[in-house]
Amino acid sequence: MAPEQEVQVLVKQLEEALANDSSQVEELSSLVSSLHPADQAELYCRLSPAQREAFLALLNAEGLARLLEHLPEEEVEELVARMPRETLARVLDHMESDEAAYIIRYLPPADAARVLANMRTAADVAPILQHAEDTAGGLMTRGYVALHPDMTVQEAIAYLRLHQPFAQEGYYLYVLDGANRLQGVVNLRQLIIANPGTTISQLMTRDVISVPPETDQEEVARLMQRYRLRALPVVDEKGVLLGIVTADDVLDVVTEEATEDLYRLAGVGVEERALSPLRESLKRRIPHLVVNLLTAFLSGLTVSAFEGTVAQAAALAVFMPIIAGHGGNTGTQAATVVVRSLALGDIRPADTARIVAKEVSFGLVHGALAGTLAAALALALYQNPWLAAVVFGAMVGNVLVAGVVGALIPLVLQAFKIDPALASSIWLTTFTDVMGFLMLLGAGTLLVDHLT
Repeated sequence: MAPEQEVQVLVKQLEEALANDSSQVEELSSLVSSLHPADQAELYCRLSPAQREAFLALLNAEGLARLLEHLPEEEVEELVARMPRETLARVLDHMESDEAAYIIRYLPPADAARVLANMRTAADVAPILQHAEDTAGGLMTRGYVALHPDMTVQEAIAYLRLHQPFAQEGYYLYVLDGANRLQGVVNLRQLIIANPGTTISQLMTRDVISVPPETDQEEVARLMQRYRLRALPVVDEKGVLLGIVTADDVLDVVTEEATEDLYRLAGVGVEERALSPLRESLKRRIPHLVVNLLTAFLSGLTVSAFEGTVAQAAALAVFMPIIAGHGGNTGTQAATVVVRSLALGDIRPADTARIVAKEVSFGLVHGALAGTLAAALALALYQNPWLAAVVFGAMVGNVLVAGVVGALIPLVLQAFKIDPALASSIWLTTFTDVMGFLMLLGAGTLLVDHLT
């Protein structure tokens, strides 16, 4: 039986046992322990409220810690809100310091202070809470292995055997002086293959890539991706090692930032989920849609200014949505590419001229293609070459303008320290709609005698 099938069988057995109020606690506890924490989290989300309480009773503090690490954000918030604070403190003692800090941020200040006061690991968690959540300091964990430069390889290996670090802590070994300033780094492979009598100072790499605690999480992710790092040290202005950001934290950041950019491009609240409560969806989505409606009025007013032209040459109305819609799609493509490139660090403000030149070239080539197809349709429907020429010119112009504007909006927002993802389809499509209507109906007004 495949592992996934085995998990589903175990999940079904456990659901049935909980539903029947089974008194076989030990058997249930053993069954729960056999599941991976990710599968436990999936099961927990499927249970009724009463079954959830029975399920939680089967887990010890360490088990609850692993469960919290794998639950969806909404479930974590709900569970933490009703968990007794003394119990929560014991659970957080079994978590990595950065994960514990993440949980504590859900709590009101008074409750957070109470939980910290009852934690054995408070000294590791409290410094993380001093930094913003979306910075290197807010992401870092205090769990790392420190070596002294005068240690020998043999002494360092003996220290590792005694310390028994977690996998993510032991891959890089950080070399600190007496003031905890970062001097260098040794990876585990180097240590294993080195001569036992070699000193750490001889073995270590001195040119260490590090970041200050206020570094934005996106920059942290870019650095780790660029240099293929499994962990990135966080140091203060004196070079003192404060903690490390691990690869699993960066994976969460990449997912979070990509989701946030996607939602903002679409004008959806960054906390929106498919199963979010109706009240939350109304609060997050309606303001954006109302703005969309108001901007659509601008497009309508533009058309109303050419009401006489449309009345005389009704054929123009057929091509209004085609030209406006295609321009919007072209601009959205350009904006999406630029927003993503900015997020990945592939482009800088100095590249603006090259980006604009590329979009102009693209707009001319694609505009000519799209314009030719639209003009051919106009000629086939109305056998009027003047109408075909107007449609061709409006399509080329709108596609050209849409691509340039779509690329420029995110760059301008970036220059003003505003999230480039706010270059959403609402503002861009409103612009392309208005420009498309102006070009089509403006040219139609000038040539109206040839279109009737």
